[in-house]
This record gives sequence, structure tokens and C-alpha cells, in this order.
Amino acid sequence: MSEKTRHIVIITGQHMVANPRVWKEANTLAEKGYKVTILTTFYDAVKKQLDQELLHPSIQYKAAVNLIREEGSFSDVYISRIWRRIALYIKKTGKTDTAGLLLYRLLKQVKLAEAEEADLYIGHQETGLLIGNELIKRGKKVAFDLEDWYSRDYINEWRPVQMLREAESFALLNGVYSACPSKAMAAALKDEYKPAKNIQVIYNGFSIKESNGILQENISKKSLVWFSQTIGPGRGLETLMRALQLISQPLEVHLAGECTDTYQLSLTKMLTGTGHTLVFHPSMKHNKLLYFLSAYNVALALENKYPESRDTTVTNKILQYIQAGNKVLATNTKGQLEIAAAFPGSVSIVEAEQPAKWAGVIEELLDAVNNRRDEQFSVFRKQFCWEAQEEKLRALVKESIV
Repeated sequence: MSEKTRHIVIITGQHMVANPRVWKEANTLAEKGYKVTILTTFYDAVKKQLDQELLHPSIQYKAAVNLIREEGSFSDVYISRIWRRIALYIKKTGKTDTAGLLLYRLLKQVKLAEAEEADLYIGHQETGLLIGNELIKRGKKVAFDLEDWYSRDYINEWRPVQMLREAESFALLNGVYSACPSKAMAAALKDEYKPAKNIQVIYNGFSIKESNGILQENISKKSLVWFSQTIGPGRGLETLMRALQLISQPLEVHLAGECTDTYQLSLTKMLTGTGHTLVFHPSMKHNKLLYFLSAYNVALALENKYPESRDTTVTNKILQYIQAGNKVLATNTKGQLEIAAAFPGSVSIVEAEQPAKWAGVIEELLDAVNNRRDEQFSVFRKQFCWEAQEEKLRALVKESIV
């Protein structure tokens, strides 16, 4: 069988607009000539349409479960949600973990994936982790991209941590290869589970082609920028507001992402009387984001050190700041320290929850001479851009599929 006819199925649980590692991986493999299918859960018709704009035209984009009311079956739309509620009830009352806490209709998704008869399956997120493990038990060849340290991501008290620990262990010991987004996370996973194979690092960088035309843009010097899909509590923004209260020179602070009116008002109140201006921007398409970021001098990577998943990861946020040419204020997570070591002139590290120290570093960054740092972009291109990650991915897949 030639390389062009090999079939790869990528399994995840989100729309592509919220899952860039998947669409970058899928596009790379499709451009290489593989037949690529993505199986996921559809939640939103608008996001589904936006997803298609990100994907190579040859990729088959399928719903393993379709929760869009106008499109999905009765069993998908209604019964799937009922089973999710039952799983949560069982957890709350009997303290028993079930797969329904993490994904919809495990057995259905396993059967659909198995029916694809792929040469290689790649599991992303918790959905891909659990389905991939079941496929291994059925004799399938499965690789895993651990986008986060799932069992150390305590997002709520009902999270099935023990189930995730067992699933991670099985995947790392039995997958044909495993990847994650940082050396810090790879080392932590290796130490925790002792797999025989090394865990490969594929950073969350984007293509250097996206930098064309942005690096010489004029910059609003006395301004800060931060982005995420959602603007909300627990992301370091409250500490940022307290830091800004200690800075006398008037600044514009730009936040991009979806935000409730209540939270927007709470942040605005924290800056009342300071002379600073808080500007909110809606979420934007991926192809607009880098250009948007490049208009600001200092960007904010305010990750928390807890839980361990956040401490060890390297998000796409800090790498997009680097690519946009921003100077970066970053909290001292293990993952961000890893990036700072490669960009000592661009990334300034601060301790989490230390507003006074943040204020001092922000003022230093704003007053520093600004340039677009050719060296910064050169290092990004060599080590962190998507083209550099593609080489690792192609080699892993080729070796696994032989």
C-alpha cells in the first residue's frame, strides 16, 4: 500500500476552532498525501462551519456524536445528554467514575472509529484517550497526543481523576507513540508512568507563513494585550488589575475573547480612577489573531502554577505572542520557563499572584526600547513554528504506519 492511500483517523472531542493541534496535525498529514478523517463531537452549527475553513479540502470531517439539534439524531441530541446527567449523578451519589463524565456515548464512538478501518488512529483530548485505549484492546494501532496532563487538571470536584490516571498509564505504555506540548510535561509524564518509549514534544506553534506582513506594523507602545477563547476568573486577570492599580502612567489594556457582562463590569470597576483604559474585543478567527496581537507592545501570559497540567504545559498563547513580535510578561510555570530560556530578551518571568512585582516588570517592559527582534523570530522559526513540528510529526507517523 502506498503512502498516499494510508488512512489516519484523528479522534477528539471539540470543534476545530477550539482545537488547533488537531487541525494543524490533520492538514499536515493530508498535505503529505494520507487519507485523513477527523471524528469529533459537534455542538454548534456556526463553529462547525468555521471548522471547515481551517481544514484541508480532502479531510473527511465527521461527527461521532452530533448534538446540534437541527442535525443530530434523537439518540445523539437527547439520550446522550441524559446519559451525561446519569454519569454525574452516579459520581455524586456513589463516587463511581464512568466514561460518561468525560465524553458522550463511548461504545458508539468506539464502534464508529473501528468501522473506519484506519491504518493509524491518533487520540486527542480525553475523548481520544478513552476511545484510543478501547481501540488498542481491539487490536488497532493507536498513537496519542496528550494535549494536557488530564489527570492533573482538576477543573471541578467531579472530575474522574483515577480513571484518567489509569487511562494515561495504559495509553503511554501501549500506544505506538505519544506526544505532548512541552519538555516539562514530557518529563513529568515519564516520571509518573515510566513508559519504555520517550514522549515526543510537539510545540503549539503556528506556521511561519502567518507572520508575513505583520512584523513591521506600528505599535501602540503604552498598551498591554491578552487573549483567550473565554475571558473569565481564574486566569490571572484579577492579579493583573491589582498590578495596574500600582502603575501611574495611563495604559490601554486590551482583552480579546468571549466575556460576560458581569465579569466585564467587575474588571472595569477594579480600574476605576486609575487612569487606565480597559478595552474588550470579541473572539476572532485564527487568521486575524496574529495581526491583532502585533499592534501591541507587551503581551501577557498569565498561566497559573496550579493545577499541574497548567504548570507543565506550553500553550499556544505564549508562542503566538513570540511570533507576533511582542515582549512578554509570563508567570513562572515550568512550561513558560522552558520558553523563556529560549527567548531571554523577549520573555520576562514573574511569580504568580505577585501584583507588586508584576507592576514593576510591566513598567520596565513598556519603557524598554521596542524593536521586532529578528533574533526572536529566528529562534521561533527554528524551534517552535509549526513547520519545525511537522518534521517530527511526519517522522512519527511514517515510522508507526510501516
